[in-house]
Amino acid sequence: MTGVRHGLPRKEMRNIMYTVDTHCDTLLALSRPDNPFTMSGGPHVTPSRLKEGGVTLQVCALFAGSDGPKGQGENAPRAMADAQYKALPQLTGQGVRQVDSPFDAKEGENCLMLSIEGGEIIGESLDDLRYYRGLGVRLFALTWNHENAIAYPHTSGGQHGLKPFGWEAVRELGRLGIAADVSHLGEGGFWDLIFHGDKPPMASHSCCRKLRGHTRNLTDDQIRALIDAGGWMGINFYTSFLTDTGHATVETVVDHIAHVADLGGVANVGFGSDFDGIESAPEGLRHPGDMPNLLGALRRRGFSEAEAEGIAGRNFLRYMKCFE
Repeated sequence: MTGVRHGLPRKEMRNIMYTVDTHCDTLLALSRPDNPFTMSGGPHVTPSRLKEGGVTLQVCALFAGSDGPKGQGENAPRAMADAQYKALPQLTGQGVRQVDSPFDAKEGENCLMLSIEGGEIIGESLDDLRYYRGLGVRLFALTWNHENAIAYPHTSGGQHGLKPFGWEAVRELGRLGIAADVSHLGEGGFWDLIFHGDKPPMASHSCCRKLRGHTRNLTDDQIRALIDAGGWMGINFYTSFLTDTGHATVETVVDHIAHVADLGGVANVGFGSDFDGIESAPEGLRHPGDMPNLLGALRRRGFSEAEAEGIAGRNFLRYMKCFE
């Protein structure tokens, strides 16, 4: 049966390990409590839940906004990002330490690091890109669901590659030590980064299209290419990206992780929850405090302790070495 791993050591997993979640929209939830993507009950990523779940590093996105490049006033991409950045003290003021590098976070701590979701935040300005690097941004999703000056999204991009400014931005990302994130990017842009990029890209919050046919998910060919390039993929917890049945569990998330592992990527996969940016989450995995349930499900599926620790966070650290 595919996705079930046999013959692997089944040691007890350590209670404390380096655990990373590479995408949440909590700063959006804090700056815009009425944001339509958040499930009921307020922000799902909280300092107490990060502690409860043993999350070492939570990556928090600065989101460009649903209006894309055409956004105006408080809905303009830069205004959206800056408002979310101003919400940061609501986390750091409660003991979640911001780090500039994933290597600065230590097991047993609860830290956060910043990303950008939607390259329209920088418009066509490399100076703005450098500004956000100065704020601590280390991951950069080239698009959300709108075309911008960098590239085309999965919703309409087809085989369109990166735009001229996109190549300038990608080169500057590499120079600044920021990883290019292909979640939401069209396939043409993805293949441009694979074949012509200087650094391996990553997918901060995507699932496997083989298991759920959605344009936000990566095909097997894309996943194999990402693995071969030395990239990394964080599995999204959004029910609609995990399954077409309308109901997902922790085991459904493990199905996607196991599929990447079956393609040769057990050392290239991890977690990218999308908490506070999704309307539904798997049963038993509603917030960061439930992370131990996911780690337990990995163990039950037959992943060794070393593999589970890699998936939890060590794989991401290995990937990020090329940006240090």
